[in-house]
Amino acid sequence: MIGLGWWMRVVGGLYLFLFLAATFLRLPIREEGPKGLLTQASAGDPTARFVVDTWVMLGLYFCVIGIALLIASLMPVRAQAVVWTVLGFEVAGILMDVYKLKRGYRRRAPVVWLVIHTVIIGTGLYFLGGA
Repeated sequence: MIGLGWWMRVVGGLYLFLFLAATFLRLPIREEGPKGLLTQASAGDPTARFVVDTWVMLGLYFCVIGIALLIASLMPVRAQAVVWTVLGFEVAGILMDVYKLKRGYRRRAPVVWLVIHTVIIGTGLYFLGGA
C-alpha cells in the first residue's frame, strides 16, 4: 500500500506540473501549436484566444486531478477509485495521442506522451495489484 501512496504522490506532482505548464508557461501550445499562435492571441485574435483559453481550462483540470491524488495519497486503501479514474484519463491520453499522429501532427510530443501514459498506467496497475 505504501507503493500506491507514493505512486499517487508522484503522478499527482506530474499533474500539478502539467497545470503550470499548460496554464502559465504555455508549453503545450509552444510545442504543438501553430507558430505565432500566442502572438496572435495577445493581439486579440479570437480563434487564437480560444485555443489559449482551452489550454487554461485543461490546465485547471490537471490541477484538480493533481490535488485529488495528493490528498488521496494519505489514504490509498480507501482511494483506489481515484487511481482508476486517473488510469482512465491516461487511456484517453493515449487515444488522443494516436489521434494526433493519425492527423499528421509532429511526432515528437505525442510519442513522448504515449510513453508517459503507458508508464503511468503500467505502474498504476502494478501498485493497485499490491494494494
